[in-house]
Amino acid sequence: MEHLGTLFEMGKAICAPLQSLKENENILDKKIEELSYRESDVQAELERGKLQYGKMPKREVELWLKNVQNIKDKVHDIKQKLGEVSWTHIQLRMNLAKEVEVKIKEAVELKENGRFQEGLLVDLLVGSIETFPPIKIVGETTALKNLQKIEECLMDDEVGKIGVYGMGGVGKTTIMTNIHNNIKNAGTFDIVIWVTVSKDSNLKKLQDDVSKELCLSLSNTEDALRRSAEVFRALNLIGKFLLILDDMWRPFSLTEIGIPEPNEENKCKIVWTTRSKKVCRGMGSQRTIKVDALTKDESWTLFKEKLGVDFVLSPEIEPIAEAVVEECDGLPLGIITVGAAMRGVDDIRIWRSALEDLKNSRPDLEGLEDDVFSSLRFSFDHLKTQIHRDCFLYCSLYPEDYRIACDSLIENWIADGLFDEIEDREKGFDKGYTIINDLKDTCMLENCNRDGDGLNLSFVKMHDLLRDLAIAITRKSHQFVVKVCSNVGKFPRDENLMDDVIRVSLMYSSIELLSRSKFPKLSTLLLEGSRFHSINRFFFEHMQNLRVLDLSNIYFITYLPQSLSNLVNLHVLRLVGLNHLKEVPSLAQLRELRVLDLSGTSIKNLPDGMDHLTNLRCLGLSNTTSLEMVPVGTISSFAHLEELLMVGSKWKWSSNENRNGRGAGVAEIVRLVHLKKLLVDFVDLSDLSSYVRFGHWRGLNCYVLTVGYRFNDLEGIKNNFYSRVREVNIFHTDCMSTIYMKEPTQGDNLANLKYIHIRNCPKLKYVFSVGWFQTLQNLEEISVEYCQAMEEMVVDMGNMGEANNNITITLPRLKRLALLLLPKLKSICKRTLICSSLELIRVDKCPNLKTLPFSINSLPSSLEQIKGSRRWWDSLEWDNANTKMQLQPFFSDGPQYDLQLEEDQERQHLQFSARPDYGLQREEDQERQGTKRKADSYLPDLNLPPLSLMQQHEESEPRELSPRNWQLWKTRE
Repeated sequence: MEHLGTLFEMGKAICAPLQSLKENENILDKKIEELSYRESDVQAELERGKLQYGKMPKREVELWLKNVQNIKDKVHDIKQKLGEVSWTHIQLRMNLAKEVEVKIKEAVELKENGRFQEGLLVDLLVGSIETFPPIKIVGETTALKNLQKIEECLMDDEVGKIGVYGMGGVGKTTIMTNIHNNIKNAGTFDIVIWVTVSKDSNLKKLQDDVSKELCLSLSNTEDALRRSAEVFRALNLIGKFLLILDDMWRPFSLTEIGIPEPNEENKCKIVWTTRSKKVCRGMGSQRTIKVDALTKDESWTLFKEKLGVDFVLSPEIEPIAEAVVEECDGLPLGIITVGAAMRGVDDIRIWRSALEDLKNSRPDLEGLEDDVFSSLRFSFDHLKTQIHRDCFLYCSLYPEDYRIACDSLIENWIADGLFDEIEDREKGFDKGYTIINDLKDTCMLENCNRDGDGLNLSFVKMHDLLRDLAIAITRKSHQFVVKVCSNVGKFPRDENLMDDVIRVSLMYSSIELLSRSKFPKLSTLLLEGSRFHSINRFFFEHMQNLRVLDLSNIYFITYLPQSLSNLVNLHVLRLVGLNHLKEVPSLAQLRELRVLDLSGTSIKNLPDGMDHLTNLRCLGLSNTTSLEMVPVGTISSFAHLEELLMVGSKWKWSSNENRNGRGAGVAEIVRLVHLKKLLVDFVDLSDLSSYVRFGHWRGLNCYVLTVGYRFNDLEGIKNNFYSRVREVNIFHTDCMSTIYMKEPTQGDNLANLKYIHIRNCPKLKYVFSVGWFQTLQNLEEISVEYCQAMEEMVVDMGNMGEANNNITITLPRLKRLALLLLPKLKSICKRTLICSSLELIRVDKCPNLKTLPFSINSLPSSLEQIKGSRRWWDSLEWDNANTKMQLQPFFSDGPQYDLQLEEDQERQHLQFSARPDYGLQREEDQERQGTKRKADSYLPDLNLPPLSLMQQHEESEPRELSPRNWQLWKTRE
């Protein structure tokens, strides 16, 4: 009986969790409900903070929200399993019952952690840091006088609405750009917003542009009133704003947009620039300022500057040159373009001819002022070659103020036959970039790389007047149809007008129907961003000469007509962002195709006939999230392929060639001997290692090799498409305990490595061996974050556990060292570091780090700040009391978790973003804010010489790759 009693008690104890299971389920439901309420409160506060001054969540808050979602998902799984598991499966139910108890405790703890006594947000001050690249004001007396008038109005509380007007090309935008930067740097307003209105703007676009500047996501509704209410609420929360509306063509109602009326109470200001004084009256300007043309002396000074500082005009030519300048009528744009066209000319006959051309080139074209047109037309006529003129006119196919990617533009030029004499694609690109540089040198194109693009990313745009000129010229020839950002209706309307048309652009237009028609000479058709639901099934039937077709970002397209298969001369086919497109017609007949970009489509399989595309040079399959298979032999059949872009695809590359008999493996990539650009994801780290061991990457100009993350940012992918980046990215990996531990052999070094950023590697204990660390002679920044197992950053393999303070390591260029949330870190380096360039040391949440690797004889001479908690600083142990005394003035007790203001402004929606300055280069940062930068990349321990993988030019700039990317090593060119 005693034994029976014991067994009974044991059984009772075993079954106890089952007996309380139902009760615990109810408790868990209640705790999850309470946690969800707290989550809703946090989300609401974050939303309010986002609207008010653009505040962003602290990273600990983002992590908390992620953990809340994780526990809710897990609880959902547990309850689902409980509903499926039979009562007879005692052991399974007992396991689930224990999980319920654990989740109750976790939910209670998580709710408690969600109090955030020190607040949820960090200041971002949207719009207050981004400054534009400085543009020199020409004509000091006239322009500065205008600038001063505008700034005086901005300081006058009684003036809220200011109109700035003047003829095209007179310099209105240049003046406002300088005011924009001055005001931002002065901090006079809570936020400064710049919106380029342009000729084709409408109410919805203006609302979108303003909301974008506010980092505000307008609701998906088309209701203009609701959208204006959201903009109005955001601007009211922000407080004192300055809104600059550049290049207004007609009046808009501020109320309809959602812009509060400026008054003496809110002290807000609105400034617009326009060519028409009538617009100023229509907008209700309280002050109207006319931007005058340059004086005669200012015009002459500017002209000589554009001719070249070393160029001296002969006494015979100088009076002719002065007459040339007079023809430009004091307009900076005209003077600049004409001056650039005449640069280096010292033949009096050419100068006389130029003057005559300017006098006789009065337009008979509507919409362009005589003086503007004559100088710009002169500049166009005096371009080097007809090819230069054709390439310039081609740029008018893109919308006003459109950032044109140079690689894409040159690809179109090549495909459209502008370089017929060049067969080799690489030589075609060389020629294309030469022409772009020539057009920029003559001021016919503008460089518009936003700071932060970096890495050889290249974009250009046309000044709106030059675009007007190009459209006017092409309109006379009847060879271009350019109807961008407009309501086209039915296209084509008159089939008879299409006989001579060679290029059509309907980008971002609303089209009722693409109807059947004959386009016997059409070679380029750009439909990117247009709004239509269907294409006539015969639409492409009579376009046998078509060579460039861009249907990107037409969101309503679900299918393409079979007549697409008839485009036998097509060279470029772009279908980017057609996320409803699941199938593409057969491409078997498109044997001339060079570029095929299906990025962002929903295709499950590659189109039929892919193996016939033997001339393919570039294949884009990035973000094809439904792509289930790449058949064996397809990729390797593209013998001339130069670019393979597949980041974010559902299809990941594996070293397993067969994949159980289905699909291609990395060996197919290796067979692509002409490949120059490779952006792909691998299944796991071993598959990446397998590819790297082939050494194929050594012949690439550009690569992004990724493990463990799905890209979903098409814009980021597009930027990588046009970049020269070299990156290896490893995300969310927990398989590494170390990176480089083996001592380097002869020829192994990391001499070109500049930045080391490590984050969220939970098993990583060590970063470097001493031997590898000593090779980092160009290293500028080390950042290690969220590595729970990290014990030593640099370990001495020969003397594990022993201090070697008397032996030094010199890192002459190291500027920044940041160590965040490393609970087990005990040592940075047990050897003494000599870092003469070190400016910043940042330590957060590293309670076991008791020493810094400096001695009294090796203190960083450039040190500006040591930032950490007072408790950590007071707990540090020193080899010499004087060491602490020398470093004490640089210590500041900073709040934990909060990254510096500049860093947060750079990061915006990123959880992590690599910065080269950590707030020490404020002026440079303010200029770089045009785009967010993406986090840097990393190299795993592949036990291979890393030198080639680490190549990096001095001029390389940090840049973003994608949102929320947690990576290991940065390496790029």
